[in-house]
Amino acid sequence: MKIKVLCLISALMIMATTNVAADDKYDRVDAEWQNAMVAAIDSFPEGGGYYTGRNSNAQFKRIAWRAMNETFGMLPTDAEARLDLSKSQPSFDVMATYLVMLKAIQLWDRWNAEHEVPNLAWFCFKPFCGVTDIVNNQGYNQADGEGLWGMAKANGPGIAVIAKELGVGFSFMGYRGAKTEKYREEKNERYLTDEEWIADPVWGQARKGDFMKIFWNSNDTDGSDRGAIIGDNGKVADEQEDSHTAVFMGYAENGDVIYWSSNNADDPVKGGYGLATCPRTRIQRVVFTRITEPEKFADARKWRASKKHKWLNELGGKRHGTTKEIKKYCGID
Repeated sequence: MKIKVLCLISALMIMATTNVAADDKYDRVDAEWQNAMVAAIDSFPEGGGYYTGRNSNAQFKRIAWRAMNETFGMLPTDAEARLDLSKSQPSFDVMATYLVMLKAIQLWDRWNAEHEVPNLAWFCFKPFCGVTDIVNNQGYNQADGEGLWGMAKANGPGIAVIAKELGVGFSFMGYRGAKTEKYREEKNERYLTDEEWIADPVWGQARKGDFMKIFWNSNDTDGSDRGAIIGDNGKVADEQEDSHTAVFMGYAENGDVIYWSSNNADDPVKGGYGLATCPRTRIQRVVFTRITEPEKFADARKWRASKKHKWLNELGGKRHGTTKEIKKYCGID
């Protein structure tokens, strides 16, 4: 199914009810923002390849980092970023979700002139990715957890942390539990059965247009419980986080999750922007983030390029995180 068709359906169904109570906090939706997300996704090119490397090769003469830098153009006199999505290929998952967030902010802001996101906020959204330009004349590269782009690309639920720090929305999480005793955080922690996990309330709480951080379940595919791991501790012999960032787009008829991102790292040439599906059992942990107060993106001006989020930075090669920390740093009850 073409993205435009599904996005039209998504826009019409954003306010559809699910099995949550009418007064439940998960029913809080800014419909205009969700529609901006749908429109932003619809403005992206399809495919283009999936590539995270920093060196050109036979398949990718142009790397995703340069593509991202060229997509986000801005001069000191500009009121907002110049987002040229035609330049945004090849790509990877975090790049896709970060750029779609920026495009949605731009669209929403244009629809709501009274809530203008200031010039300085846009400069703070700029991704410094090691490519020299008129703003980044030193070729600065933000580390994981450093600045808004560094927070988004870090291990762990970076978009959820941004939402909490800027106060633009809220997050919620579902976790199947660790299958192996090694990764259990609580004595009574249990790995849910397929039936229990498929019926978990978190799936009914999500809305089309929510951001989602997927921690893949590899227990059945290769006997690994790394879906329980948050972050990377830098130890080669240890298992590390295996995750994907995306935008939730609903469910297939069989109940599989539909999401949009830059996908298919297993076949990068055929990968890139588009829709993908997976069974709920393929996911071991998921963090959803919903933007409900987009006007507060103006506060991005307080988060300069070198400002560091300590926890997200540590997940990038220093230590693993915990479920308790996810709840703390993402503001999850």
